[in-house]
Amino acid sequence: MSTRILFMLCVVVAGLAAFSCQDGSDGTSADGLTGKGGSMARFAVTATHLFAVEDDALKVYQIMGNGALEKINAFQLNPGVETIFARDHWLYLGTVDAMITYDITTPANPVYVSSYSHFVACDPVVVQDTLAFVTLRTYGCRPSSTNQLEIINIKNPQQPVMVSSYSLNSPYGLGVDGDLLFVCEGESGLTVLNVKDPMNVKLIKRYDENDAYDVIPNDGTLIMTGKDGVAQYDYTDADAIRKLSLIPVAP
Repeated sequence: MSTRILFMLCVVVAGLAAFSCQDGSDGTSADGLTGKGGSMARFAVTATHLFAVEDDALKVYQIMGNGALEKINAFQLNPGVETIFARDHWLYLGTVDAMITYDITTPANPVYVSSYSHFVACDPVVVQDTLAFVTLRTYGCRPSSTNQLEIINIKNPQQPVMVSSYSLNSPYGLGVDGDLLFVCEGESGLTVLNVKDPMNVKLIKRYDENDAYDVIPNDGTLIMTGKDGVAQYDYTDADAIRKLSLIPVAP
């Protein structure tokens, strides 16, 4: 796949759910580039495949040498699938009432592993090492009033267990980088948490001047989508995040 083709794909997805292209280990393509999806994305990219979810389906596409996508498989799922996140040889699907894990050691044939159930909510998920971070939002989404972060131990993929929870205002997308967890809270802005100790999550700072929908943190640079468009921020100082650029997106 050429640099230009992959970059175009990422820009298109960025307008929907925050996507970026850079060197890295979360799915390197044949020419050394990789895609990193935001937590609200319905697409996930590995070295050779693209996975897409619909409300009740998981579709698998192979990335061909010329950059084209060839659909090679599809799986029927229970209704309510909202988001997808890829990490190493695992896929994590956020649904209205569960986080579902698939093994993609053989990318063309994802294998169901486990399901972590929760109350009905909108629930994007991101993963780092042996922990999954899930935001559950019912504000403006489901007929309830519970909004929180759940941290789940996934060391044993077949038996995910909740470690702790943290109350939030109206969580949407999220992203994690080391000890920092970035949670978008819509009109309430961006919340930055310290998750070094998952049993004792600490608030670092809330940036309520920005409308925030989804984020991709990457080694000091944060890509964030919101009402104003796609913005980049420098978060080398988590107490003083600085805007670097903005690509306006029409409503």
